[in-house]
Amino acid sequence: MPKLYLGGASILALGAAIVTAHAGPPTAPRVVTVNVADYNAAQVTTAGAILTVPAGLASYNLNAGGGTLELNSRFTVTLPPNFSFSSQPSLSDTGTTSFMLITGGVGSQSATFQIETAPLVPGQQATLNSFAISGATVLEAPIPVVNALPLTLQATNNAEITNNDASPFSKGAFASEPGVTAIFVGAIQFIDLSSPTLGTLFLSSPDTPTAVIGATAIQAETVDAATSSVPVLSPDGGLNSLSTSDTATLTIGGIFNGIKTPFVSTTSDCQSPISTGTVPVSQASFPDIPINREEFLCFTATGTSLLSENVQRLPKCRRYTGHEHRFSRYQWDRRISRLHPLHRRRCDRGHQLLTGDDSGYSSLLRVNNAGAGTVDLFALVQPDTGGAPLTGSLGSLGAGTGTVFTEPQIAAAVTGLDLANSGQRATIQLIISGDFGNVAASSFLVNPGGVVTNVGLEHNTPP
Repeated sequence: MPKLYLGGASILALGAAIVTAHAGPPTAPRVVTVNVADYNAAQVTTAGAILTVPAGLASYNLNAGGGTLELNSRFTVTLPPNFSFSSQPSLSDTGTTSFMLITGGVGSQSATFQIETAPLVPGQQATLNSFAISGATVLEAPIPVVNALPLTLQATNNAEITNNDASPFSKGAFASEPGVTAIFVGAIQFIDLSSPTLGTLFLSSPDTPTAVIGATAIQAETVDAATSSVPVLSPDGGLNSLSTSDTATLTIGGIFNGIKTPFVSTTSDCQSPISTGTVPVSQASFPDIPINREEFLCFTATGTSLLSENVQRLPKCRRYTGHEHRFSRYQWDRRISRLHPLHRRRCDRGHQLLTGDDSGYSSLLRVNNAGAGTVDLFALVQPDTGGAPLTGSLGSLGAGTGTVFTEPQIAAAVTGLDLANSGQRATIQLIISGDFGNVAASSFLVNPGGVVTNVGLEHNTPP
């Protein structure tokens, strides 16, 4: 805190000075304020990372007690690493000071000015005028405002050492955004677990390998979503804008086993494709989506592989109300479109170990349905020898009933399953569609002559 010096002051003046000093929190003698330059990242790429910075990016303020920037002292502005000035930077002030560039500038990361004409005194400020930068390739990928790259300012070379900045002021000044926002509406598409589809096609009449998963309309991002206040800029320093010829790529994170192709259609029936994407297991990419109009996102299944369940939607096997389990819940992220995997009206009961029968021991799977409605049972089996999962339908199970499946019964239902003895094992994942909230399953290896039955099973009434 600055010291208070009084010479020849009256007792009244001293009292007034003390009251003033304690009237509120102390004011910082020098303050740097920054208006973050936040660019459309995609346009940074097309502009070759040459950007115009609007006037007022940063201001250097001398408050009361802030000292003076003396005549012939230095004031240095430094850009983030690998950035350089591509036009001559300059400063304006609220007094009569002038700033003469003496080193750096065009082609350099920094610019050093000499204070001319008159000193910058308390109550005045210096502000950066508009300038251009190059080498801003790091902004080609989004950098949020909260992580903005720093600009540094420092006053040096004053005759009075207390008028120098002991260290540079460093403030986040350069950021970038995806440049687009989207309105998204998810579609409800169920997967048919019944035979003969067995979870490989979308439910329809007849079942279909292609379904719309949602619709989107993409438009220019005018302010960054995190602060809702910092404007997004085009490379010329003006507000971000997009032309009707611009397009965007949408990426959806999730689990997409069984999906062959994602594509964009101009119609909700997926019959008017305009671009084809890619679908690694963990994400789907939809390229070349036009700006400012509604487009539809479609998936085509392989028709042979089991489609992935929505593990985000159904993290645990618990009871849902009738309303809840009929509607898919999707989530949207402003930066990367993030749609939870396709909803399947079902629940899996985790992984049980299944072995082959051996020396009088029987490998059994018991399933009890304490719910109020019939459920369909579907098995996904992964032998420990590896390879693709094996699938098959175990049929239906009525309300308030249970059943026991033997290993030969399961092998007959699941094509390709062959467990000759207890040394050959597999994990079995039981998938249940319908009123799945009160279904339980357990696997057993039963001693010779042992019996597993279902006795006195009662069903619960759904809420």
